[in-house]
Amino acid sequence: MSLKNNPPRRSALIWASVGLVGVLAIFAPGVLGIDGFDGGFAMQVMGLFVGIAGLTGAIIYNKLARAVDGMLKEKNLLAHWTYTPEEWRRYTEKEYAEDSKARKGLFIMITVISLIIGLGWWIFTREYPLLILSVIFGIIALTGLTAYLTAASNYRRNRKFLGEVYITLDGVYLNRQIHIWKGIGTSLEKAVYEEGTRIQPVIRFEYSAPGRHSRNYYTARVPVPHGKEESARKIVTQIVAAHSSDRKRR
Repeated sequence: MSLKNNPPRRSALIWASVGLVGVLAIFAPGVLGIDGFDGGFAMQVMGLFVGIAGLTGAIIYNKLARAVDGMLKEKNLLAHWTYTPEEWRRYTEKEYAEDSKARKGLFIMITVISLIIGLGWWIFTREYPLLILSVIFGIIALTGLTAYLTAASNYRRNRKFLGEVYITLDGVYLNRQIHIWKGIGTSLEKAVYEEGTRIQPVIRFEYSAPGRHSRNYYTARVPVPHGKEESARKIVTQIVAAHSSDRKRR
C-alpha cells in the first residue's frame, strides 16, 4: 500500500523518526563524552520526552494506517462509494461553507473568552498591560490562523481529488482523511442520515476522543451518491446498532 494512498502511514513514519531522534539524544552524551553537568543530563531528559512523544505518535498513527489498509483492501466494508464530478463539486462547496461557519463561531467564542480573561488578569494585577495584550492577541491570532489554514487545507484537498469513501462499522475513510470511532478511547456519539436542508443527502457522524482536559468532538459528513439513499439509511441503522451498547456503558 503506497504512502500516497495512506497518509497516516507517512505520519507514523515521521513520528517514528522523531522517536528515534529522542533515543539517540538519550545515548548521545555517553557516546560523545559530554559531561552530565555540561548539558548531558539536559540532553538526556529532552531526549526522553521526545522519544516518548515520538513513540506515542507512531503507535497512534500506525493504528490509523492499519485501519486505512483494511478499508482500501475492502475488508468488512459496508460501502465503497465514488462520486460524479458534479456531486463532489457540490459537496466540496457546501462542506467548505459549513466548515468555515463552524470555525468562525469557534474563533469568536475563543476571542471573547480570551478578552474576558485578559481584562480580568489586568484588573487583578494592574500590571504588565503590554504583556497581557501580547499574550491575549497572540492567542487570538494563533486561533484564527489555525482555523483558516485548516479549513483552506480541507478545501484544497477536496478540490484536488475526486472524492470516494470507504465505510465500515468503526470508521470512514473519506477523500484521504480517516475518521475512526473505535479504539484509543474514541467513541461514536451519533450517526444520522440527513436530507432536506442540503443539496444532497449526507450521513453525519459525530464522534469523540480523549483530550488533555476533556473529550474532543469531531464531525464527518459523508455525501450520499445519487441512487444510494436507501443503502445509506441501512448503513446508519447498522452502525448505530453496533455502537449503541458502547454508548450505554459510558
